[in-house]
Amino acid sequence: MKFIAQDRRHLFVRTLLLGLATGLSLGAQAGETSLAPRVSHSVVVSYADLDLAEADGARTLYARLKAAAREVCGPVPSVREHRETADYQACHARALSKAVNRIGSQQLYALHAARTGAASAG
Repeated sequence: MKFIAQDRRHLFVRTLLLGLATGLSLGAQAGETSLAPRVSHSVVVSYADLDLAEADGARTLYARLKAAAREVCGPVPSVREHRETADYQACHARALSKAVNRIGSQQLYALHAARTGAASAG
């Protein structure tokens, strides 16, 4: 019975729904303060075909998660748009960290920490 429960868990976990609440930044105009609206975007990232215990599987999934984060956070702003660029980079970093933490693979944690210089809490 324990094997069946683990098998079901793996089937459930094999498809990750990368959901984010990303904030769209709006500058205060004429001294007004306003709250930025929250827009929720999600992308389904499948990794049923990957073995996350292997480094190649973790690298492949990490590439998929990065692409999903780019999609969720919207188009990359022009380098001249400093505030929008900072917001985009923060969104991308949050999305990627959230996805890595949600999956719970040690290989993926290690790869993310090596690429970002930050440790992921698991």
